[in-house]
Amino acid sequence: MKTVLILHGITGHAGIHWQKWLHDELVKRGYKVLMPDLPDTNKPKRNEWLKTVKDLTSELDFSDLVIIGHSLGVVTALDLIEESGKKINTLISVAGFFKDYGAELNSYFLKEKNIDLEKVKKLVNKVYIIQSDNDPYVPQEILKDMAYGLGVKPIIIKKGGHFNTDSGYTAFPLLLELLN
Repeated sequence: MKTVLILHGITGHAGIHWQKWLHDELVKRGYKVLMPDLPDTNKPKRNEWLKTVKDLTSELDFSDLVIIGHSLGVVTALDLIEESGKKINTLISVAGFFKDYGAELNSYFLKEKNIDLEKVKKLVNKVYIIQSDNDPYVPQEILKDMAYGLGVKPIIIKKGGHFNTDSGYTAFPLLLELLN
């Protein structure tokens, strides 16, 4: 059975935006779903987010693992993949990025370490990068850098914003399509 790990972003929590809807839809389809509340979401510490996710996934078969990250949660997903060295089934990045772009909100988090996308690329069977053409928080070139770094063409959604409730994302059927 595939396990899906859903990771929220900064200032978020488990089940925010489209994540509760996705959790419920995946459970109906027989997936095991992990959706942790990552600690200190207003000023997260990168090592604490990674430790939380490592502890949660320590007993899992990574070959059946699907990770869906939103925004800064994608950085934690990438950290987990890189540090574990274990091959995972699928990574889905929603408005994700991997490097510091100078945003006051998360720059301190991103400056802590650089992610080796070449290593990550070798450890992920399938990668989907979903981004919007009008994300108000993450510059387009930063969103595209991750897709190109992982060797995939991004799925660009017109007027998707940051794929949060403010952008109208309380459900996200595309994510279910990608898993099928």
